[in-house]
Amino acid sequence: MTSESNRIGKMGVNYIEGVLTRWGWGYQSISQENDDGFDGLIYIRSKRFEAKDKENRSKQSWEFTGGLIHVQVKSGDTYISSRNKDEIRIKIKNLNEKKKIWSRSSIPCILVFVFWDHNEVEYSYWADLKSELTYCDNSSTLIKIPLKNRFMRSQECKGPLRRLARVSANYADKPLIDLSKFDSLSGKLPTSLNSNLNCSLKKKGIEFYQKWRLIGATNPYFGPVLINRTGWSHITRRNRPIARIEASFNLLPLAARIINDVSTWRMLTPVRRYDNRKDGYVCFIDFVGLTAKVNLKNRNSSEVMVVLKRERRYKQGEDCSSAKTRLWFYTVYEPGRGK
Repeated sequence: MTSESNRIGKMGVNYIEGVLTRWGWGYQSISQENDDGFDGLIYIRSKRFEAKDKENRSKQSWEFTGGLIHVQVKSGDTYISSRNKDEIRIKIKNLNEKKKIWSRSSIPCILVFVFWDHNEVEYSYWADLKSELTYCDNSSTLIKIPLKNRFMRSQECKGPLRRLARVSANYADKPLIDLSKFDSLSGKLPTSLNSNLNCSLKKKGIEFYQKWRLIGATNPYFGPVLINRTGWSHITRRNRPIARIEASFNLLPLAARIINDVSTWRMLTPVRRYDNRKDGYVCFIDFVGLTAKVNLKNRNSSEVMVVLKRERRYKQGEDCSSAKTRLWFYTVYEPGRGK
C-alpha cells in the first residue's frame, strides 16, 4: 500500500524524467536517506553526430557537457498558496533550513513544481533556489515560481536551464563587488541610474555612457577596453525588447565596476577567422565574459556578466606574432534573465 502523496510525488518525478529524456539529458534520483534537501541531479548533455552522416542514428550520441543542476521536486496543487498571470507561490515546510542547504551546494539548484488540471494535463515550472528573487520578503514558507520558467517537453524550455548550468557553476567562487561598502571607481561614475526622477532612463543611460567613454576603461587582465558605439549599438539594437534595453541601461554602472575589478574570465564563443578583408588584415574575433556577484544598497544581490568583444589582427603576409589585440565593451546582463 502507498499513500496518495507518495503516488503524486512519483508521478512528478516520472514527468521530470520524461522531459529530460526528451531533451537528451540525464536524471539521477537521490535516495531519501541521502537527499539533504535535494531529490535528484540533472546531467546536461549535448548531441554529437558525424558531420558527413547527420541522419545516421547509429552514429549519434549524447555527450555530458559537465553541467549539473541539483533538483528539489514538488508535485500536486496542494502546495499552491496563490497564483496570478506571472507566478505561482507555493508553501514549503522548514524553508529557512532548506535555504541554508541549497546555498551550500557548489552547483545551481532549482525547484521543479509539477501539477495537473482537471483534465489530467501536466504543467511544470521551475525556480532558481539560489536567487533571492525566488523568496518572499515577508514570509518564511513561500517560494515564487515564475510562469515564464516552463519545464516542458518543447526544446526551447531547456535553453534557460542550460545557461543556468553554464554560468552559475562555481557560483560561490565568483568575484564579489560590494558597492554597499566600496566603490573601486571612487565615485568617478555614478553607481546607479536611479537618481533624478525627472530625467528619462534613456537619457540617463546616454549621459552615463558618454561619461564612461570619456573616462575610459581598463581591465586588470586585458588592459584598455574601448567604450564606444560597438556596445551602445548592440544593447539598443532594433527589435530588441524595450524591457531588455532598460535592464541593460540599469546595469551599465555595474558593468563599469566589473571591467575595472574582475581579472578572471572565460571564452563565450569559438574564435572566428576573417581573411580577404579590404584593409589587408587577418582578424580573429571572439567574445569573452567577466562575471561577478554584485551587492547593492537598495537591491538584491545579483550575478552580472559583462561581455567583451575581442579582436586580434595582423597584416596579411606578416607573422602572426605581430598581432595586436583590441577589446570593446559589448553588452551586460544578468544570466537567467536573458540578453
